[in-house]
Amino acid sequence: MSMMLALIQAGWSSIRSSVEQGRRTDALDRLRRLLARPDVPAAVAADAHRLAGELLIDVERYFEARRHLRAAAALEPGIARTYYFWALAEERDPLGCDRRAARRFSQASRLLPRNALYRAAFGRAAVRSDRVGRGVRELLAAADAATGELAVIRVVVKGLLEADRPGTALRVLNRAGFLCHEAEKSREFRGLVERVRFARARRDQRGERGTTRKGQEAKLAREGARVVLPFIRVSTETKPRKGEIVRRDVVSLPRPHFPRLRSRKADR
Repeated sequence: MSMMLALIQAGWSSIRSSVEQGRRTDALDRLRRLLARPDVPAAVAADAHRLAGELLIDVERYFEARRHLRAAAALEPGIARTYYFWALAEERDPLGCDRRAARRFSQASRLLPRNALYRAAFGRAAVRSDRVGRGVRELLAAADAATGELAVIRVVVKGLLEADRPGTALRVLNRAGFLCHEAEKSREFRGLVERVRFARARRDQRGERGTTRKGQEAKLAREGARVVLPFIRVSTETKPRKGEIVRRDVVSLPRPHFPRLRSRKADR
């Protein structure tokens, strides 16, 4: 029995060494051989399934990753990391489901409530699942708990942009830069700031923060409605006072505009 455990531990150590050296294919082959043994202890099998799931996510084999992570959760249901990577395998899969990913992220966040990354991931998944209000609250709570941690701020900002809250995302970045000057100096942080500023400029240009005059005119022209311009003064006097000229404007329907034909020198 002790010899069997020693062999299993030696195999597990070699697997970890392969992962650290970046040999993922070799590590996956060793994990399959280890999991095929009938005498593997449950704790080792759970760790092996979890590691296999993480490696398979890296190589974009999401269905297999979910199968291993589901097995790990069945063996050890109280490990938050298992549910986090299970949610990632669901979220990153083009055929995955955002709602299932949100449920797994929520499980990870409940098991480890102090982990700001898990909470931020749940908030972003909630936004993608059309629960925008809940998602934004979770994202802001994660940003407050992150104290400028760039890995968390990245998820928070992306989630707020998907919720169409670029102004809120910029405030989160300003606070993170104040709390952590090292993050503010990084190239990734500056890239996030530029991305948020661009998103806010696009939002303002579309006029989504308030109906612009141009948008009003376009809507009226399409629908053929009447409009009274704001500078028109309506006069009820029948006769103007001495020395005064009174404008009497009438409301008119918009008419179609025809393009003007440019005159050529030969036509003159």
